[in-house]
Amino acid sequence: MSTPTPQPVPAPANTLNHPVLKGYLVHCFTALGAVCGMFGLIAVADNQPKEAIIWLAVAMVLDGIDGPAARAWAVDVNVPRINGYTLDLIIDFVTCIVIPVLFMHQFGMLPRGWSLVIGAFVLFMSALWMSRTDQMTDDHFFNGFPCEWNMIVPTLYLLDSKPWVTGIICVALALTQLTNWKFLHPMQVKRFRPVTVTVTIAWLAIMLAMTADLPNHNEVARYFIVACPAYIVGVGVWRTIGGGADAHQHIKTVEHSTLL
Repeated sequence: MSTPTPQPVPAPANTLNHPVLKGYLVHCFTALGAVCGMFGLIAVADNQPKEAIIWLAVAMVLDGIDGPAARAWAVDVNVPRINGYTLDLIIDFVTCIVIPVLFMHQFGMLPRGWSLVIGAFVLFMSALWMSRTDQMTDDHFFNGFPCEWNMIVPTLYLLDSKPWVTGIICVALALTQLTNWKFLHPMQVKRFRPVTVTVTIAWLAIMLAMTADLPNHNEVARYFIVACPAYIVGVGVWRTIGGGADAHQHIKTVEHSTLL
């Protein structure tokens, strides 16, 4: 009697859709930001501003995609061994703070004699902000400037901003980091989300186009590239001291009354 040839055991049909596998894929996707940070640091050290901005942009795209994917796939539940929030903070400290600060110093964006002082102040305040336990409000606005230096620094560089202007902007934003001044989260704030996402994507596209065109400076693009930071700051003003603050307080009052 011949021995039957053993047949391979078929893999489960939904292996690639397994929630644990999907969770690890999201974490790996997030961790790619660290690789972008490495190449960004090398670009700054090699005096390559165009390459540095591109790597910051890639890291920004990764950071914008991994959050919604993690929430949609309940990664914190399916892969509790890795804390996605901590992973994100580690990478953000490099790509959103350290590299932009080194970028400003390396490429002479800050006033002569004050570059290290202002850079150290930005790093110091950003480290404190990263440690805040109240980084975000219940309607997903940030309390204090959320270390989006990876957006501010390339914008100022492409605008060929004067060193003293760059210095004042950096100090002013850093001073808000221990306050409750509100800043818009581009992905999580539900109100105005279609407009917010559109403006952010447009800013990223214009930034990359202007970067590719360096050392030329397109005058028309210079006006458009400030639209996204101005929009984010403007919505923050509305939420902090304008109608948005009153509307949010009214909602909280109604919710409290309903609970009672």
